[in-house]
Amino acid sequence: MSGPMLFTSDSELAEEVLRLAAASGCELVHVTDPSSAEGMWRCAPVVLLDRGTAEFGMASGLPRRPGVLVVCRATTEQLWRSAFGVGAEHVVALPEQESQLIDVLTDALHGPPRRDGRVLAVLGGRGGAGASVLATATAVRAARRGDRALLVDCDPMGGGLDLATGTEDVDGARWSGLAVGAGRLVASALHDALPARRFGAGALSVLSCDRDGPSTGLTPESVRTVVGTGRRAGDTVVCDLPRALPEPATAALRHADLVVVVVPAEVRSCAAAARTVASVAERTAAPVRLVVRGPATSGLGVADVREAVGAQVLTAMRAQPGLAEAVDRAGFPALRPGSRGVLTRVAARVLDELDACESAVDEWRPLSTVGGG
Repeated sequence: MSGPMLFTSDSELAEEVLRLAAASGCELVHVTDPSSAEGMWRCAPVVLLDRGTAEFGMASGLPRRPGVLVVCRATTEQLWRSAFGVGAEHVVALPEQESQLIDVLTDALHGPPRRDGRVLAVLGGRGGAGASVLATATAVRAARRGDRALLVDCDPMGGGLDLATGTEDVDGARWSGLAVGAGRLVASALHDALPARRFGAGALSVLSCDRDGPSTGLTPESVRTVVGTGRRAGDTVVCDLPRALPEPATAALRHADLVVVVVPAEVRSCAAAARTVASVAERTAAPVRLVVRGPATSGLGVADVREAVGAQVLTAMRAQPGLAEAVDRAGFPALRPGSRGVLTRVAARVLDELDACESAVDEWRPLSTVGGG
């Protein structure tokens, strides 16, 4: 027996769980006979119980093991006692936690993530601040150091990040061609569907907005699915966000481990960035760091920008001469081997900060933190 086991006496709940298993591509072994369940208890990678079968497991003295979950429609004090008694790791309430259950079943089928991924959100303190350029440079830098990087374009009015990464002529899906909703994707299938570039041991996949029509697939649900899939697969996920923070961008923010706001060293830019940072803080608990872009023609120093915007400064960067012309004529500079410009160094600093961040807290409620009911 190599598949997950569903041990339940509730036929309606079983039907619902089997439907979710089918959505994840995972075949469950559905057991109703207690003697069969006892025989499979030790070898199943995941065991799903309902309240009744959890009570049976507790009463019959089944040995504790990892990977046990209790599935229910509503939690009660009695259900929590049964879950504690059988040694369950989590209680999954349906339909609210369908996506978490699909995650568990997909991991059982394809294996757990190789390591926790990280999610970076980048946006400008004002329009034209250079956030898309920094987001692209950071994703490229991650790929060059050997990561599998995923660059997610959440700005439908930004012109398409496939142009910035030189993948505009590469076959693959843009947002309008990616039919995903709420739930879970297999990371390898996601990367196979997107335009990509290889960088030695690393790779960069680009999910760009469309230029020739609306990016119809760009929804809060699809952003959560794509970003969550990248995180669970161990990817470095970089999201380029618009300042207005529509719902899809907000969905990305809520997954972020770090938010970087690019601020030109100008008085009006600082005023605009202060509002942007305040708006970001309302939507995520992730730390916010500033990248201050020079030159400071008005005489503002880094400390002045920090005080005016109200966030810590990660680093300052001077202008990189000829950047715009280089992008238009020869492609993004960081894409070329041996790139050592200002932008590359700042991208490396951003990645160091991202690596140091705690991974965003999952929505799971471990039994050890729940006070019964």
